[in-house]
Amino acid sequence: MKNNNSKPLLRKQTLAARSAISSKQKNLAVNNAAKLFIKNIPMNHNDIIAAYWPISGELDCLPLVEQLWARGHQICLPVTIAENKPLIFRVWQKGQKLIDGGHGIKTPDKNTSILVPNIIIMPLVAFDKKGARLGYGKGYYDRTIAKMEQKPLLVGYGFALQEVEHINSESHDAPLDYVVSEKKVVKF
Repeated sequence: MKNNNSKPLLRKQTLAARSAISSKQKNLAVNNAAKLFIKNIPMNHNDIIAAYWPISGELDCLPLVEQLWARGHQICLPVTIAENKPLIFRVWQKGQKLIDGGHGIKTPDKNTSILVPNIIIMPLVAFDKKGARLGYGKGYYDRTIAKMEQKPLLVGYGFALQEVEHINSESHDAPLDYVVSEKKVVKF
């Protein structure tokens, strides 16, 4: 997808393209992306992996989470504590009831243990060929990664049509290490 480097316009265009994907295409994409992730992303058995609760037509990572649980990985989900604050990650175990974390996002409750992931699967609005990621514009992931003692492996997870020519990155934007789509895995 071509873009004029305006983040708001780029966000609008890619979200519109993503929402136009048919249910059938989404189902195929979910399965293909999960297979590509498992096959290509370097993971150790003891890695703690942060996933996300899919909203607004994001590539559904829940089938991937099922596979990661089957492989014995600890999974956690991001939780927003307050606006303009870093996220925390709470453990999510198979079968665990989740609560409404706001904006349609499900999260573990406040009594669930906090984990520090060493792999973060990140939803995308857009990504470019250099590993820049465009999110929803609130900066939660960037703030969080900047505060972490050790940088985790950052894996963008989205549809291939969300790739754009260029995203104007700012100094606080955390670059991706990989992007996984239904069509390919790109290492940066």
